Amino acid sequence: MSGYRGEPLDDVLQRFTESFDAARDLAGVLHGQVSSAYSAIGRVAYKEEPVGRESATEG
Repeated sequence: MSGYRGEPLDDVLQRFTESFDAARDLAGVLHGQVSSAYSAIGRVAYKEEPVGRESATEG
């Protein structure tokens, strides 16, 4: 069986699988970096909060 470009379907599926795996790996790396940045920003914001002022999470 072949794809719309005349390529064997097995080749198309293999290329898709490799691309999907690469995208998943990159998403994992990005998620880790965003989580680290979010934590760092939270620590800096907490430390720089003016004395006597309630934080946004306190209620």
